[in-house]
Amino acid sequence: MTQVSRFVCTLCIVLVASCGSSRDANQQDEAEIRTSADWVLSSGKIYTVDAQSTWAEAVAIADGKFVYVGNNAGARRFITDDTRKVDLAGRLVIPGLIDGHTHPAYIDLENYGAVLSGTSKDEILSAISDYAATHPDDEWIRLYGWPNSLYVSGTDGPHKRDLDAIVPDRPVWITSVPWHSYWLNSAALEKLGVDKDTPDPLPGVAMYARDEAGELTGWVKEGAGWQHLASQFNVDTAAHEKGVTEFLNGLSESGVTTVYDGGNFGYEDLVYDFLSRLEKAGALPLRYEGTYQIFTPERRALAIPEMKRLQEAYGGERLRFRTIKLFMDGINGNRSAAMLTPYIDHPGYVGNTMLNSEELRQFLLELNEEKFDLHIHAIGDRAVRTVLDGVEAAKATVRGDFYPRVTIAHLEIIDPLDMQRIKDLGITANFTPWWFGASESDSVANAALGEERSNRTYAAKSLSDIGARVTFSSDDWTLNILNPFLGMQVGQTRQFPKEWSAENGEADPASRPPASERLDLENMIRGYTIDGAYPFRLEDQIGSIEPGKLADLIVFEADLFAMDRTELHKVKPAAVMMEGELIHGELR
Repeated sequence: MTQVSRFVCTLCIVLVASCGSSRDANQQDEAEIRTSADWVLSSGKIYTVDAQSTWAEAVAIADGKFVYVGNNAGARRFITDDTRKVDLAGRLVIPGLIDGHTHPAYIDLENYGAVLSGTSKDEILSAISDYAATHPDDEWIRLYGWPNSLYVSGTDGPHKRDLDAIVPDRPVWITSVPWHSYWLNSAALEKLGVDKDTPDPLPGVAMYARDEAGELTGWVKEGAGWQHLASQFNVDTAAHEKGVTEFLNGLSESGVTTVYDGGNFGYEDLVYDFLSRLEKAGALPLRYEGTYQIFTPERRALAIPEMKRLQEAYGGERLRFRTIKLFMDGINGNRSAAMLTPYIDHPGYVGNTMLNSEELRQFLLELNEEKFDLHIHAIGDRAVRTVLDGVEAAKATVRGDFYPRVTIAHLEIIDPLDMQRIKDLGITANFTPWWFGASESDSVANAALGEERSNRTYAAKSLSDIGARVTFSSDDWTLNILNPFLGMQVGQTRQFPKEWSAENGEADPASRPPASERLDLENMIRGYTIDGAYPFRLEDQIGSIEPGKLADLIVFEADLFAMDRTELHKVKPAAVMMEGELIHGELR
């Protein structure tokens, strides 16, 4: 195209735009006043997640950004001989997705010798004994899969004497099914240098369970166990790097363009060195928000300098470090969550929090000075309230522009009095919606919570209804769980897929109460897109299909809005685009 013809074409664009709709007129910014687009996608059903104009039928993309969002006629003016034209033929398009809390790099960091199976304690012990006998040269016996449902009731949990009886001479470390606690024998405790006089990192949260006489039982909870991982266990780096690559590619193929890493439990340098190398090689397929976790009290003082060090050592365009992770409490399944009223099966016990509200206020003021954000694990209603009190106090102290964006993750139990406070304080509520399904394993937590609390878990819909910012995540490192469309399904149904029940020989899946907390698809998509962008300060760049934003989008053959919602977990995108580049599938 000659310079004269280019000028004429540009002039025509401006004249046509002046006669267009008010929405089109508002789009005439520097990004849109151009003569051509790299891509024009037309005749689609485009769910923009843009409050001003929720649906469109066409987009134009240039230099990795949306330059036009509107109707077919408006998009045609961006077409030249070099434009790639795609007739969507009515297919659905949504923005690229954001996974607000997951563990992409934790896969294969822990090398379990086997996964235990068994429906009784005797079967579990037999499997452990058989494994030890067939692996006589293993320094550690490391296994996964003792179920809370068999072992946990009130203060009771697994005991080292049962392991000592079958493996007395080598250390045994067995991870629980919910992962948040461990079962060790006497040799393992000795190997770690832990004895009766060893203090708990934080009583009630990160702790070594003891009997009435103060003797260790071998049940190790939360950070009391995590603090030993990196110092005790080597990593098969080849397997780890292969697993991480598959994990990231799997997320990317599902349309996820941005993730928050919930942490790597002491393996930070190993993990982020690999991710940095991936980025430098052009092989990091999504934006990656790295972190440093606080899971024992001493790590609170290390968090800010460690984040600065990680950013300096490994940060790049896609791999960034801006949000610290804090474990405020544990989980109900091992009685380490912080509750406002005692556990039913543990009278008088309400758990503990990593920081009290004053300590959190002080930490937030430091984050305010250093310009970091905070992502907080909180399961119990006391943990949630402590966060709210700390944030409120910090904001009152600053009395101006308060920098940290605070997210509370999981939120299993929220006191009804605190719902409005979450919204009013501008806190983001992050849920893992595939947890919303009901299963037999819930009986362990339900026994602790009682019926009233059990029947109001995961109140994401109530928060959304009052206008709080609600986001979603996969929070796992198991490949078949990462699918965001599984999250969208279970978030709507509060039931696991029927196939899961069939595999276990069960009837149709139960539904978690209350039915009033079932979200709709619009809630789910918004939480995975524009609201999901906010905690990471990306809401002006991604999360919706708008002119000037990065061109992240997903194309589907199926219409998510019209299909049976119990089939959503089977959905696979037909195409995924990130920053204007087709990275998966086909656009034809």
